[in-house]
Amino acid sequence: MSFMASPRVFGVFARPLRTPSVLAAPRMAVRTYSDKAEEKPAEEKEAGKDAEKSEESAVETQLKEKDARIKELTDQLLYGKAELQNLQRRSAEEKKNAGEYGISKLAKDLTDSIDVLDLALKSVPEPLRTSNTQDASTSDAQRALAEFFDGVSLTRKSILDMLRRHGIERFDPTGEPFDPTLHEALYQVPIPDKTPGSVLDCSKVGYKIKDRLLRAAQVGVVQDTS
Repeated sequence: MSFMASPRVFGVFARPLRTPSVLAAPRMAVRTYSDKAEEKPAEEKEAGKDAEKSEESAVETQLKEKDARIKELTDQLLYGKAELQNLQRRSAEEKKNAGEYGISKLAKDLTDSIDVLDLALKSVPEPLRTSNTQDASTSDAQRALAEFFDGVSLTRKSILDMLRRHGIERFDPTGEPFDPTLHEALYQVPIPDKTPGSVLDCSKVGYKIKDRLLRAAQVGVVQDTS
């Protein structure tokens, strides 16, 4: 049996080897893929840079938002602290005023009582305000009236001393310039030999409690005729 191949068989196997286009095509495809493979890292690098920039921008935005929030909270804290300090200061002042001026209403009522006592004392004639108990000509009525005058005077003095211990002082502005913050003008009269705008007469004295006005003095004022 002969194993020699026929020329036809060799022709079948040799034909593909003699076709250069079949072998060249894969080489061109590989070359094209290689070129793209070389370009791809540059694109990925550029995309990576854009991603990093975007991430950095997002981080910066978050930091700015946090800084703004921190500033807002700090301002709120400082505002709250200032409000608390003001509240504490007002509370301390109110507590102090309650202690110093808490008797204002009672003191003002007592000043009205002093006015009544002053009227009672003025109603007693000057000669009858004192009496000589050793004088036989002095009647019982005169002695009683003199004793009444002394009793009212002592009561008035006691009330004034009590008010003075609590920082309450009376003032009579007669002859002083009229002050609308301290005086209440009841009338005005032209007096040639008096200074215009000065207090001519004091119908009711005024009272102060420490540095505050408790009751304005009721006065008559010299009118300006110019």
